[in-house]
Amino acid sequence: MDLPEEEQATPFVHDITSDETQEHPSLADQLRARRAEIAEAKEVYLPIVGYEQFGVVAQHRLMDRQEVERIGRKVLNEVRDRGERNMRILLDTIINSTEGFFLQVGEDEQPQEILDANLGDSPVISWDGFARYLGWSPNGEGDARSALYFVFGYNEFAIGQYGILLNRWMGNTGIKVDEELLGEGL
Repeated sequence: MDLPEEEQATPFVHDITSDETQEHPSLADQLRARRAEIAEAKEVYLPIVGYEQFGVVAQHRLMDRQEVERIGRKVLNEVRDRGERNMRILLDTIINSTEGFFLQVGEDEQPQEILDANLGDSPVISWDGFARYLGWSPNGEGDARSALYFVFGYNEFAIGQYGILLNRWMGNTGIKVDEELLGEGL
């Protein structure tokens, strides 16, 4: 029996709802999935400005408000100059959130730890460790801030650019660093 043309073109309600639910999740479902993605993002790999061609990235963790407040109070006790205070807060945020240094070989591959052969193939996990890996030999005792300056070639603008990337990610952990933050400029 042939159905009239209007009835042939009209799908059943079950067909519409089941297909659309699978192919087009509701706005609420999309928002819930995005919220879960943001909440689960607790670390990021940021390419180190100046070393991108080698695939060098630093792994950073999301810091909580109390940690940042402690950094701010400490720096406030160290220096009164506003510009220097802001720079030190940025440096200490970068330093304290860093969990290690890696090589990102391929886009879809897991980054590989940088191992220091001079230290028995120990992973490089700190800025002073990475600076030593690059040949830094401080006069006396070097600190992590000095090491960070060494890594970035004493270029405060490069450090600032890196800090901006880190702070933007911390403000929105759902950002795809390689697509949205870095763009084509880096």
